[in-house]
Amino acid sequence: MKIPRIIVHPTAMKITTKIVDRTTPKIPRKIASLTTMKITTKIVSLTVVVLAVMIHAGCERVIDYRGPETEPKAVIYALLEPDRLISVTVSESHSVFQVPWQPRQINDATVRVYRDGDLLETLAYKSPEPADENAPVSPYSLYSSVTNKPEFGHTYRIEVLIPGYPAAYGETELPDPVDVEVADTSSSDIGYGNRQLNVKLRFRDPADEENYYRFTAPATMGNYYAFPGEPYDPGQKVYIRIDDLSYGALSDPIISPMQDDDIFGIYPQNEYYVFTDELIPGKEYTLNLKYTGFNFNTEHYEFLRASFRLNSITRDLYLYLQSYSVYGQTEGNPLAEPVPVYTNIINGLGIVGALSFSQDSLKIGDYPVEGVQYEMQPY
Repeated sequence: MKIPRIIVHPTAMKITTKIVDRTTPKIPRKIASLTTMKITTKIVSLTVVVLAVMIHAGCERVIDYRGPETEPKAVIYALLEPDRLISVTVSESHSVFQVPWQPRQINDATVRVYRDGDLLETLAYKSPEPADENAPVSPYSLYSSVTNKPEFGHTYRIEVLIPGYPAAYGETELPDPVDVEVADTSSSDIGYGNRQLNVKLRFRDPADEENYYRFTAPATMGNYYAFPGEPYDPGQKVYIRIDDLSYGALSDPIISPMQDDDIFGIYPQNEYYVFTDELIPGKEYTLNLKYTGFNFNTEHYEFLRASFRLNSITRDLYLYLQSYSVYGQTEGNPLAEPVPVYTNIINGLGIVGALSFSQDSLKIGDYPVEGVQYEMQPY
């Protein structure tokens, strides 16, 4: 007796049954169906086993890395600002294949500061503050000056020598600040009981030179929490928190030039709010800042103290912050191309940059007020 090959397909089941009935008329229909089910089960089971073996084999496969070995390098972070003592953070890079890697404090480095080619000072190592015994060791080692602050019109060179590494160095100079002013403020109703604080920050870009900027806005604010319409209760506290209002600039096209085209949110954000004068060379420009949900009830002693800063930064610092922002947002994304982080360090990694800033302030409400209870929020 010959049994035809069974094809497991809904439309083929009827045809298969008819063939079985004609060639073996005395075999009951139920027995033929059971036979079909057994063979089908064997086929499915065999398929599952084969797939499991393939997956297992794929998981166990090890691919040897045959690329060039990455040599560890000295890492330097130095940001020079007027009226601040010169400080340098020293670290070291390591390969992803260096497992385990133990971070350490580098207390035996030689960190020298040169001004216009002459040795200005050898910086002293600063031990970190005592931490919990279970806290990991910080890989960043601080070296600071005790007397010297950077001055305009000079070139500074930061040189770091870590035992076992070649001498690494980077150079920078302070950029001139650009005046800025709060040109206008307003509050608008955006619906559903919410209001928006609008701030216009105006400046004029210096002509005949390339300029690089970063916007920052440190702020302190006080909030009184109560139901709408309730009168002020002297027994309730006004809670103070430190905030960063830099995000208000994301609505401005010079900070986020791709915002109108980015309907799916696929472009990297400008996390450090940096921009150039490429579109505004030598012109006056007004940054439009927007803050949703800002509505301070001064009758309940709520307040805002904000400093809107226009930081003039070096080209090297601009390129570093721009590339680091994109790197941080694409790291770990298998669909994104690797983004190298810019560095101006010879024989090493990191950045030696500088900035100066001008600022204008915005004050809403009175603070402090005698008799009002205040409490600092931990976040």
